[in-house]
Amino acid sequence: MQETPVKLKDKVALITGGSRGIGKAIAMHYGREGAKLALCARTAAELDQTVKELRAVHIDADGWTCDVSLEEPVQDFVARAHKKFGRIDVLVNNAGIMTRPAPMSEIDVKKWDYTIAVNLRGPFLITRTVLPIMMAQKSGSIVNVSSMIGRGAYPNFVAYGTSKWGLEGFSQSLAAEARSSNIRVNSVEPGYVATKLTGFNGSKPESVTDVFVYLASDESKAVTGKMLSSSGWQSRQKQSLETLS
Repeated sequence: MQETPVKLKDKVALITGGSRGIGKAIAMHYGREGAKLALCARTAAELDQTVKELRAVHIDADGWTCDVSLEEPVQDFVARAHKKFGRIDVLVNNAGIMTRPAPMSEIDVKKWDYTIAVNLRGPFLITRTVLPIMMAQKSGSIVNVSSMIGRGAYPNFVAYGTSKWGLEGFSQSLAAEARSSNIRVNSVEPGYVATKLTGFNGSKPESVTDVFVYLASDESKAVTGKMLSSSGWQSRQKQSLETLS
């Protein structure tokens, strides 16, 4: 019986915030598709457990603690991942935080600063460090995890919303800049997913990972500068299957 070919065979994927929620679900799916994984997260215990679970199902994975808002830890993480695996084919900027909803007049300045630092400065720092590696390879796919709050106006989420609107602009600008180096940059709005940010309400993280596999795979080699949503992607896939049937 012939085995179904995997979509990410031997690709090396770096995933921030990879110890739980959407990041962990992406890691599991990528691993099942043949990818090797370099994960980072702030909490060592959660990260170690996720790496252990990945290795238990024979996925080549390693993890390093890292606060993506800080330059030196980011540089150390990327250097260690690159040294271990020899290349980086996919970067998923998933790490993010959200403070409790509050009117603009009540937002603490330190919470504003930290939200922007993790959700926007973090992807900038990680991407800036990974980009030369991908440019030397003359290939790569960068996937930025956005939010519905980064594509529409929602009251009482000004810090989080601003960070995600900024991430969308970052994605579009970098897509235009990196195109000539054969590096793709896209963003994904996963929808309302059951993670710590949502109080574990919403869809299961495992239900939104197909679009991330698509953007990491060679199937999307001509796709860059796109703003995809998990629900829209699933609808298009369903329509395609119905057309073929």
